Amino acid sequence: MENQTAIRRELRNTGRLALWTFLWVATLALAMFGPNNLWNSVAGNWIALAINLLVGAGWIIAHAAFLRGVDDLQRKIMLDAIALALGVGLVGGCAYATASTVGLISFEANIGFLSILMALVYIVAVAVGNLRYR
Repeated sequence: MENQTAIRRELRNTGRLALWTFLWVATLALAMFGPNNLWNSVAGNWIALAINLLVGAGWIIAHAAFLRGVDDLQRKIMLDAIALALGVGLVGGCAYATASTVGLISFEANIGFLSILMALVYIVAVAVGNLRYR
């Protein structure tokens, strides 16, 4: 019985995190593409950005609740992966921006590349952590 309750709680936290992730991505897309396709006002842009920030705060809270709900080993694996992704993002992002600023790369630095890099590092680090502690 206790195991079933834990499984239900984990599924609920996972579902909640998935919902908040979807909502954040959707509001980000709205803020990015709405100004060119849905409206043409500065006020609309600010409103879309504010909504995205509020939903982003909800996503952060949902992720923290998710981490509190997993077992200690899974939490360690995920926190190690988060630390690695943050470090790669910060160091890589600064190097990327510097390379763009001083003309070492021929295109302007784009935050999208950094977001993809951090997400990939996180996914690989979680997978490696799960394999290592198997």
